[in-house]
Amino acid sequence: MRRTSISYTLSHCVKCLKCVKACPVSAISLVDNRISINEDRCINCGQCIKACHSKGLVAQGSSLEKIKDYEYTVCLVPSAMWSVCKTIEEAERLFYAIKQLGFDEVIDLSPVEGQLKHETQRICENLENGNGIAYFCPAVKWLIETNYPMLLDNLIPLNYASEVKAKEIRRRENGDKIGIFLLCECEAKLALAKEPYKNLTYQVDHALAIIDVFPAIREHLKDGREKVRFCRSGLQASNPSVIVQKQEYLVADGFDKINEILSMEEFNLLDSFKMLYLFPCFNGCIGGHLLWGNSYLNRNNIDALTGEENVPTTDYPIEDLYKEVTSSTSDSRSFKEKMEEFHKVNEILDHLPHYDCSACGMQTCRIMAEEIARGNKKLSDCRVLAASKGKVQ
Repeated sequence: MRRTSISYTLSHCVKCLKCVKACPVSAISLVDNRISINEDRCINCGQCIKACHSKGLVAQGSSLEKIKDYEYTVCLVPSAMWSVCKTIEEAERLFYAIKQLGFDEVIDLSPVEGQLKHETQRICENLENGNGIAYFCPAVKWLIETNYPMLLDNLIPLNYASEVKAKEIRRRENGDKIGIFLLCECEAKLALAKEPYKNLTYQVDHALAIIDVFPAIREHLKDGREKVRFCRSGLQASNPSVIVQKQEYLVADGFDKINEILSMEEFNLLDSFKMLYLFPCFNGCIGGHLLWGNSYLNRNNIDALTGEENVPTTDYPIEDLYKEVTSSTSDSRSFKEKMEEFHKVNEILDHLPHYDCSACGMQTCRIMAEEIARGNKKLSDCRVLAASKGKVQ
């Protein structure tokens, strides 16, 4: 089950509806003069936060204070975070500073991400028909569940790097007493942990927004260095500009692009490609909203970080890399019931103006028709219809 990592701050909201229009899955609406987020639809993509200039929407992870709840703590650091370092010396200072936050152990995820990238390519190269959809960000999976459910079988069923590593850590003798923390570069990955959003299926205990802990990290950046070496292939996995480029691979970043690609894929218009590499953020994971730095410059740092001391990928058993891909939808209606609602919504939609103006607080007239069909709204709530009848001043 997915949970939204995004919350509404009423005191900062100016009711501009930019977040409503920006949501790619129509999960946001204005109800009773408050922004409402539909958790069944929200994919934690952060597009609403990016659109809001008033900071009326925020994404938050756990607090560093949670370190005190465990006898031993481990911090998992994604490849994207190292991209801000121009030299290996900078990376060693950053590694040292992260450990000074109070963690007993800090682990770089680039070797795991490298193995997952290679396994992704192996799967797609061996596909006999169609293509595979590779996603390093959970927002892609959730977008497909919500808007393109017919493509669920195309998803490559690999686990997230943080879960693969956390599963190995749990095998330790004192695994139950270990607290595993994941630094997150985007809103979507804040949901890949037990806390703070009660996603109890994950191996990781707490998700931390990188931007939230950066002030504490910065205090220790000049205090010392600790040796760390990276996997080149893993660093490439978070960066679409340097990920493996082949004629049969389609690599795309940004929500507009991946929505267009998934729409075409739904109609089998991209069968000439063996694999679709999809990144919701511009410049991939290194462009995550919760990461500091200039992603256009950060993508050039891989050579300096690996050089001659490139670390090989991990070699976990294949079964450790896979997971069951299932939809998180809670809709248990029969096909007949779904069709009955579909026809009812279309009948209501015929009475609406089709302006998609969001004046009613819903993103589109279709979403408004769905709310009317469910009894949550009335036709008279449409401000355009009300205005045409002289009921709106």
